[in-house]
Amino acid sequence: MCGIAGGVGRIDEPTVRRMCDVMVHRGPDHTGVRTFDEAVLGMVRLSIIDLTGGDQPMANEDESVWLVFNGEIYNFEELRAALQASGHTFRTRSDTEVIVHAYEEYGDDFLMRLRGMFAIALWDRPRKRLLLARDRLGEKPLYFTQTDGGIRFGSEIKCLLEAGVQREANLDAVSSFLALGYIPGTQTAYRHINKLNPGEYITFEQGQVERKTYWQFTPRVRSDLTFDQAVDQLDSLLVEAVRYCMKSDVEVAAFLSGGVDSSLIVALMKKLGADVRTYSVGYGAEAAGFNELSYAKRVAEHLGTKHKELILDASSNLELLPKIAAHYDEPNGEPTSMLVYLLCQFVASDVKVAMGGTGGDELFQGYPRHSALSLLRYTRLMPDVLAAPVRWLVEQGSDSTDGNRFMKRLKRFSATLGQTPEDSYVSWLQLIRPELREQLLDHAACPGNDTIHARMRSAPDLMSGVMSVDVGGYLPEYQLTYMDRMSMGTSLEVRSPLCDYRVAEFAASLPHAYRLRGSRTKHILKEVALRYLPADIVDRKKVGFDSPIGHWFKHELRPFVDDFLRPEAVAESGLLSPDGVSRLVSEHLSGRQDYSMQLWSVISLEFWHRRFIRGSLPQAADQAA
Repeated sequence: MCGIAGGVGRIDEPTVRRMCDVMVHRGPDHTGVRTFDEAVLGMVRLSIIDLTGGDQPMANEDESVWLVFNGEIYNFEELRAALQASGHTFRTRSDTEVIVHAYEEYGDDFLMRLRGMFAIALWDRPRKRLLLARDRLGEKPLYFTQTDGGIRFGSEIKCLLEAGVQREANLDAVSSFLALGYIPGTQTAYRHINKLNPGEYITFEQGQVERKTYWQFTPRVRSDLTFDQAVDQLDSLLVEAVRYCMKSDVEVAAFLSGGVDSSLIVALMKKLGADVRTYSVGYGAEAAGFNELSYAKRVAEHLGTKHKELILDASSNLELLPKIAAHYDEPNGEPTSMLVYLLCQFVASDVKVAMGGTGGDELFQGYPRHSALSLLRYTRLMPDVLAAPVRWLVEQGSDSTDGNRFMKRLKRFSATLGQTPEDSYVSWLQLIRPELREQLLDHAACPGNDTIHARMRSAPDLMSGVMSVDVGGYLPEYQLTYMDRMSMGTSLEVRSPLCDYRVAEFAASLPHAYRLRGSRTKHILKEVALRYLPADIVDRKKVGFDSPIGHWFKHELRPFVDDFLRPEAVAESGLLSPDGVSRLVSEHLSGRQDYSMQLWSVISLEFWHRRFIRGSLPQAADQAA
């Protein structure tokens, strides 16, 4: 696991070394930089496989192909054997070296043979050609910017900022962020910086950039598998994915929330003979409504793991805000980022690698919004003469910030009565509804919403559209992004077996009823889990990995909110409307609306803009270290 940086054109070695230095948290074990006539490649390494021989940049036999990459190639042993049979000579045991030989053997098609998580920068010296690639599901990030006759790239945006990229806000992306809580597609919050999509690669040759897609998540339902056959096949695929993710020259631990995804992964690790350390995080008694610690402990006892818990309070979060912002380099919409950061820090004190359950909800439809789709058939025919008073009546209720999300979800559901299922689902994905967003930001364009609608409309049916939106956008740019930043911020590698592309392709081929049966979410995944775990764990009510930040905003963090979002400070920042922000704060503090996520996102956006665009916040306290 590493961070990579470099470029082609007018770039020198000192610049690339600075680009590496600002992300040394991603790889504290080694820094390597190599200069060529037209290019410079750099990396920082966290040693996981071939601890002594896997340093980068790495070359093939005749040094015509050079590589830096971030991630893990889980099937490298099989690829190595095939390449050796074709005459290639290896000098190390690392998965890195497999990539350079695979490029020699297969050309750009080598990407189709890789099974893992990765961001790749490959320099073909004879052709003077740079290739940048991102893995299929988007577990690892890769950013780039074009310059006069050149290109710069890095695992984190801060690398490009260090290389001198102009710090100008991308208002279209900011609007998309307020709409969704993340920025979909190739845009970033910076006007001059872009990112690769999952399953995409670009080449830079003779001053020209060419973008290509080598893999795309496309739901195509097959009808040749009975449900029982599908359960057996999914079981086998998950065992295989976990086995691959256990490949390491260091110990592999696991996150354990007590939910079905992480619990199943730990159960499969035990099945494969691992002596597993598991880790959970939770809150003190004042935030008991958000805890899953008792469930995690029950699973740990059932499976016989070495289990540890981390208990947090409000002060743990506020002091971390500058550091979290520095790791993201962009605004982020996930208040549990601090929770995950502290959990990763806790785990990293013992091990370098952990497995997590990211991807299960998106691939197997495990969110409340998925089960809500089943209710639409009963409500979509409700005449507006009835729907309007129902919406009004529900809207009068007050939200809770103590962990009970019923009223908030009921409001969200009732607000879409009378809409089509497609429009309802898109509405449920909204972080900040359009009328409130317009009060916050005087910028109408919102390409993120356009991207979501386009994905829904291009799908053959509603549930395929839902999967396309969830797996093609929300998973890589929200869930996997925050997991990457928070884990690598503590020098911990997190592997996600449920994001194995063969598991994803299989999930996308299943009849919709295999994933969502009535209101039972993750139906087929739960049937696999029942082979390894007690029914009361598998079928318990979903709590979710959440944060009591909304409660803390009203109490422990109230002085911070009042000061940081005071109208004068927001006006001086110049990004958002002071009146709109004040209205949002007032609605939340009064208890009329639970704007926990929205308020966190506004704070994150303001912090990003003041720190990275205006430069009005000090850097010393928020270095990502």
